Formats: sequence, structure tokens, C-alpha cells
Amino acid sequence: MHPDALGALLEDHNPWWSGSEARRAVPSVRRDLHGRLLKHVGNERERRALLILGPRQVGKTTLLLQLAEDLLKAGWPPGNLSYFSFDDDRLTELVSAREIVDFAPVGISPQQPRLFLLDEISRAVNWAAWLKQEVDRGHYRLIATDSAASLLRAAGAESGQGRWDEVVLEGLTFAEFLRLLAFPDESLQDLLRRIPNAVERYLQVGGFPEHARADDYRQARERLRVDVAERAIGRDLLRLGVDVEQVRRLFVYLVQDSGAIFSAAKCAKDLGADHRSVDKWVALLEDARLIARLPRHARRPAARLRSKPRIYASDHGLISAFTPGASLLPGQRVRAQAVEAAVYRHLREWARDTGAEVTFFRQDDGLGADFVLELAGARTVIEVTGSLYANSEKVSRLRRAGEALKAGRLVMIHAGVLDQKPTTSVTSLPLSKFLLEPSLILGAPK
Repeated sequence: MHPDALGALLEDHNPWWSGSEARRAVPSVRRDLHGRLLKHVGNERERRALLILGPRQVGKTTLLLQLAEDLLKAGWPPGNLSYFSFDDDRLTELVSAREIVDFAPVGISPQQPRLFLLDEISRAVNWAAWLKQEVDRGHYRLIATDSAASLLRAAGAESGQGRWDEVVLEGLTFAEFLRLLAFPDESLQDLLRRIPNAVERYLQVGGFPEHARADDYRQARERLRVDVAERAIGRDLLRLGVDVEQVRRLFVYLVQDSGAIFSAAKCAKDLGADHRSVDKWVALLEDARLIARLPRHARRPAARLRSKPRIYASDHGLISAFTPGASLLPGQRVRAQAVEAAVYRHLREWARDTGAEVTFFRQDDGLGADFVLELAGARTVIEVTGSLYANSEKVSRLRRAGEALKAGRLVMIHAGVLDQKPTTSVTSLPLSKFLLEPSLILGAPK
């Protein structure tokens, strides 16, 4: 690309270089991950790069621009802060990250390091080799994003060791969802009084930020289908040389059966595909953060590797978006799937933050439980129901699963809004309370 054209594009990406007041509109609500990015940038001893991985439309670009905004407000020299998207449709040809860092705007301060915020880095020429060299040299601070983890790992498996950390950005948690809906300075209590059906709204639209304020659920689902089917699968995975139409069919198959135990052989037969190809495609969809795998609980690690996992939609909003005629009314299968997927989304993020392990339990005689949480030697068994209350049959089943697993704590998460009277062995949690504070599954609030 001609240097003048690239320079003009960079100037457009970074209006703060010229002191322009024409700032890009950036949402004021910050994601939970935002604080970690600020801490990373503020740590002068930290030289590793950060790679933020997440599906399209999950808010990766917004996260970078909010970081830039806060750093500028804190006094970061404008010339030392550069944002660039390699996914910009104005790019007429592939460019390298080297071309971006070699562009020197006016006003660079030698007393402060230069920070580069690079969007969709896998679209840059020879990105992995460049990033390895720059981290080793230690001249710049680097934070990058991408939607295709498979491409990143294929190119940078060796280069990335010790040079960058991967950070996952998923759809909005329920707490983040509420912050996005809140008026400035509005308390949580006032928000929930204003929007008493907030949990239902979250179940309907899912965790993609663009749709959080949507009142037309049908339109939100249509747009989500386009974003995933045409962009995340049709565009990103196409670069991996796979049969995109088959991958799209597989994705719909998995999402419509979210929470089911996955059999590559059965899936291959249903789709008319080779089971080895299906295994490969599932891994790609998982790397793209469109689905999430949940391993089966087993006493021995080898047995767990051989067992069949459960596959969930990564975001509960995908289930209704890709299920024709979906209804989230109480008693409907899609509602139960959405509730369970939303619980798993919160459990796995909490597990990433705490080092806990999450699995599901299933015996040959059919006895099972939705989730088994293990942390610091303690075991908690969790059952989820889309019903407004936990009936005696489900509670009895949970007790038997807890006895089989020798669990120290049993938790029933239900879709009602009121606390149920606790029993001597089972803690009952309304979905809204759990989603707001997942640590409640361990007892007292953190």
C-alpha cells in the first residue's frame, strides 16, 4: 500500500495525533476485562504482548478504543498511542505490522513507551514473526485482538511461547449487560425496578453488546445470524481452507442441540461428512469462540480424554437465533437450553479467574448432573432448571449425584425470582442471583 495512503488511514484511525476533537464515539460502559488491560499497560516490567480472542461483534474493538480514551485522559502522550485495524475495508492490499510501527506521528515522547493497539492481527503479513521480534526487542508495548484463534495458533505456536498471553473476551456477563442498560449514576436496585424483566431480556438477546438494548428481538436474532454465519464463519474460517458450508451446517446442528453430549460419529452420519473432518471443524468453531466444550467428569485424566464432551453455544443468544420458531416461554426446550448455556458461560469465566475446574457428571445408569465444580480440593455439584422452581424429583436426583461424587456442596439453580426455602443438603439459587454473582455457588458472597 502506498505510504501516503497508509499514513492517511492511520491519521483517520488516530484523530488524537492532531489534537482533533472529532473523536470516534466510544461507549462509556467498561467491560470487566478493561481493568486488566489498564493494569497490564501500567506495569512497566511487563513486556509480553496481550492477544485478546473473541468472536466477531463481542466488543474487542470497543475495548481497545476505550483503553486508548482512558490512557489519553490519564496523560499518555497522543503520539505514543497508535490504533490500527487490519480488517479495515479501505485497505486495498495486505499490510504488515512493521509498516504500522514504522509510521512516526508528530509528538512522540521519548520518555514514554509507544503502545500499539492492533485489531484483527492475523490479517497482517507475517504477524507472528514480527510480534516475536518486537517482544524480544522490548521497544514497544503491544495489545492485539483477533477472531480466529486457529489462525493465530497455526502461525504463532512456537513464536508465542513466553512472548504473549491469550485473553478471552466472551459475550456480556449479566452484570455487564445491566451496566450497559443503566442510566448514568443509576443504582442496581433502581435499574431492576425500572427493568424488572432484565433476566428475560438477557435470555432473549444474549450477550453480544450491539443487541443489549434491542427491543425488537426478531431483528436482533436476524442480525446475529448474519454476523455469525456470513462473517465469523463465511469470512474468517474461509481463510483456513475448510468447507465453509459444511462448517456452517455443523454450527447450526450443534447450537440447536446445545448442551447435548457430542458424538462425532453420529454428527458425521447426520451431516453426511467424515468424522475426522467433523472433529476438525468442531475444534475450529471452538477456537472461534462460537461453541464451548464441557468435558465429562472422570477420576482419571486419561478416561476424561476418551469420554465424549458436551457442546454448548458459546453465547445463549445464538440458540434462539439459529433455532427456527424458537420460543423462550417457560416449559420450552429452547428456554431450558438458553438458561443452561448462560449458566455455563458464567461458570467458565469464573473458573478461568479462580483456577477452578468445571465438568459434567454422567453415569452409565443415567444418573448425572449439569456441572461439577472443583476448587481447592472442594467439590460442588450444580443442577440447572429452566423452571420457576426446583421440584422434588430434580432435588432428589441432585442429592444422589452428590452422594456418588462425594460432593461437599449441592446447588440447584432455577429460573424463578424468589429464594426457595433451603433444605439440609441443597442450596437453591435463583438464576438472577447466580448470574449477578457466580461465587454464590460456594456459599457466602465474595
